Amino acid sequence: MTEPVRVHLRVPGTTPMPDLMKLIDSIEAAGFDGAGILDSQMISRDTFVVLGQAAARTTRLGLFPAVTNPFTRHASVLASAIQTVEEMAPGRVRFVIGTGYTSASTIGRKPATLAEMRACIAAVKTLLAGQSVDWDGTPGRLGYISGRRIPVLMAASGPKAIEVAGEVADGALLLVGFNRGIVERALEHLERGARRSGRRVDDLEVIWAVRVGTAATTAEARRSARPTAVHWGILRWGGHWLEPAGIRIPKLEIPDAVWKITPISRTLPTGRRRSRPRRSFQTTSSPSCATRSAWSARPSIARTASRR
Repeated sequence: MTEPVRVHLRVPGTTPMPDLMKLIDSIEAAGFDGAGILDSQMISRDTFVVLGQAAARTTRLGLFPAVTNPFTRHASVLASAIQTVEEMAPGRVRFVIGTGYTSASTIGRKPATLAEMRACIAAVKTLLAGQSVDWDGTPGRLGYISGRRIPVLMAASGPKAIEVAGEVADGALLLVGFNRGIVERALEHLERGARRSGRRVDDLEVIWAVRVGTAATTAEARRSARPTAVHWGILRWGGHWLEPAGIRIPKLEIPDAVWKITPISRTLPTGRRRSRPRRSFQTTSSPSCATRSAWSARPSIARTASRR
């Protein structure tokens, strides 16, 4: 029997805490299954403080960082934080970690490497299991494990990262949209990684991160979604998910002003970087606003759907 799809809202902590708590209350009252709290220290209120407050005032809502990273907090601090939140919301907590995006760029560093992700996930899983981790010759373990399982998921958007998630984590939060061709390709990569550790995709929890846009008309929603689709579908991801989507676009010209405002767009569809901006490139397909999600008209909320 197929299990029902569960729907969570992603909540950046960009408003004062009283307003955030009211939003959390409304999410639970509206019947949503969970809330993921953005972790970006220069933009949002502290993730684990928000999660702790949310845990204390909700009764059934699933809670998780959406998503944390391995470099702004030590792995032992991450394990301690999520274990503490779980004590306040038994059985309702997940731990979701990614390479970092604005949490890295706002402090002038690069996102974490996949090697760093492997090491951090392994350490957090070991600590949450009540076992000891060797910290450069100093063994240590958490002294307050509840004994309840806290799933450790890895957020991933590229093929290699998705395979690592399938290999080392308990599941994956896939930031690839919800286009059928992309979903099928992403699941192939997840399966490939899972097999490396003797598992299958069915053994993993899979959360699909889907950006949504709301507006008075479909045309207006698509117009609002277009910049986000271009940023994530071409500039951020380098275009490697466009081919599975099966949509072709003509040669794309990027104005000089865009290069100055958005330096991340220096990443080309081939994945290469250049010291000087390249202002045009040819891709084989394009993002579609109908299938590639967009940020909500309320910037504090985006939707994720999980299956398992």
